[in-house]
Amino acid sequence: MTTPYTRIAIALLQGGALYTLFLAATHQVWPAGHPLLFSPLFLISALLPILAQAGLNLPSKGRLLGWLAALAAVLAVIGAHDHWRVGAPLVQMPQDNLPAPLSILGASLFLLIAWPLIQAKESERRWLAPYAVYFDGAWKFALQLLFSSLFVGVFWLVLLVGAWLFYLVKIDYLFQLFTQPWFALPASSLALAAGLHLTDVRPGIIRGIRSLALTLLSCLLPLLTLLIGAFLAQLPFTGLQNLWKTGYAATLLLSSAGLLIFLLNSAYQDGAGERPKRVQLISMRLACLLLSPLSGLAAYALALRIVQHGWTPGRVLAVAGSLICICYALGYGWAALRRSQRLEGLAFVNIATAWLTLFLLAALLSPLADPVQISVASQMARLQAGRVAPDRFDFDFLRSQGMRYGHEALLKLQSDANPIIRRKAGDALGLPRPSAPARPLAQSIRAKGETALPASFLAQNWSIQAEHNADYPACLRDGSENCIAFSGTFSGSGKQEVLLVEEASSNITLYRQDKPGQWTLAARYSPPPNCQLPADGIQADRIRALPPTLPDLEISGLRLRPDYPYEPQSCPSPPKTAP
Repeated sequence: MTTPYTRIAIALLQGGALYTLFLAATHQVWPAGHPLLFSPLFLISALLPILAQAGLNLPSKGRLLGWLAALAAVLAVIGAHDHWRVGAPLVQMPQDNLPAPLSILGASLFLLIAWPLIQAKESERRWLAPYAVYFDGAWKFALQLLFSSLFVGVFWLVLLVGAWLFYLVKIDYLFQLFTQPWFALPASSLALAAGLHLTDVRPGIIRGIRSLALTLLSCLLPLLTLLIGAFLAQLPFTGLQNLWKTGYAATLLLSSAGLLIFLLNSAYQDGAGERPKRVQLISMRLACLLLSPLSGLAAYALALRIVQHGWTPGRVLAVAGSLICICYALGYGWAALRRSQRLEGLAFVNIATAWLTLFLLAALLSPLADPVQISVASQMARLQAGRVAPDRFDFDFLRSQGMRYGHEALLKLQSDANPIIRRKAGDALGLPRPSAPARPLAQSIRAKGETALPASFLAQNWSIQAEHNADYPACLRDGSENCIAFSGTFSGSGKQEVLLVEEASSNITLYRQDKPGQWTLAARYSPPPNCQLPADGIQADRIRALPPTLPDLEISGLRLRPDYPYEPQSCPSPPKTAP
């Protein structure tokens, strides 16, 4: 069977497989009810036939089938793990059988990197092939996919234009035909196969387009090198605080490093062409050297956020990208410092980093380094170590983004010794709170100090104000926790006030009597995350009002209060007691 007919057969099989999965999901028949099976089948049906068509030119068809089987196993693990980590209770709707978009993107990127490495190994019969073979294979495969996808888009544009023309004369049969999945899925697979075949039999056209595109892109390298160099040069004078305050410094720095690597390789190409001109060669060497401070700043920014707020799935992915950039930066810096006129070291660095990227992708898309699992473990460690107060902990993250790992963590937190953690974990799980009878205020609030609590404060009916309002302590809501109370004029306003200190969390609320017999919540105070107030050790004479560090601001009649997000606050030393 010749190559065109082989590609047609593969495309028809792909379209038939995707249509079968569509019918199963629509009618909820096997294997739609088994997402651990459905998700791998979808990834294999959607991605593997493309590699089968691209690999028809390999010398050995038996080895091609072996590689396809190995990659199918990788896709099966990615698809199964993607749904295993979700947890069975969350998989309810038919569309949930599909893998998550990030998993599809990660699997596609894995194959996009792995396939040129496999092709180079098979064509040269060795694991370390000449760099020109990797370069030619990677760019050919990428451009084939790009132009084939464009061909599919134009194919459907032609069909829709034809359908509209017939619709103008009241013939809607084509519209009905083109929107049927049994036609659309195989037709798209055939169009993609046609694009792959046409770009495969005309390699000269692909090389010409690639050469033109890389030549144009390489002209932008000096400009980007100048801009990044100027940015790094002014940092000693402006400092890093403004950079960190943006909240997206690491993302922007990593994106800049990625663009610099791309343009640098556009200028380097396969390393076997003409010697670069002097300006281009200087730009390439400077770009290689600028990658190290750029990647270092990105890694430092990530480290600051992780130390301050712990791991999140986004930060895990950013650290993986940072490791790749650091690998490029160290390798390119080594190549730039050598006395080579063509920067030959870049070839070895590109191959080594491609293998590193494959390893990181495989880890991130499997249980080895699942970003969600790492994030849940990190946030749990911060909570248990006391680096974040229970009332500030993001229990909703465990419920909505923690997947299976977050659900298991919430179940574990239900048996925690801290009542606030138990209650909030139950709320996140959607469990009803225990219906314990509410205790009188006199039993849940213990007055401390020489001045007794005002009778009007204890007599006030707090149920309407405090019920289901997290701003009020539990001792006012339902009496499920204890508070220590102080009476006095703590804010300096001259009005009678009550200060409640929660024994479990050390959070403090201030209440003011605005009208006779009517008390309202005036303010909330929370100690820093690393500090814990000893509720029993608080003395009334050690509570005093301090002037604000910064005043309120009025802007166009609107009063704004500072929240001091960047001002570090250390814990005071405990008072010395007499021996």
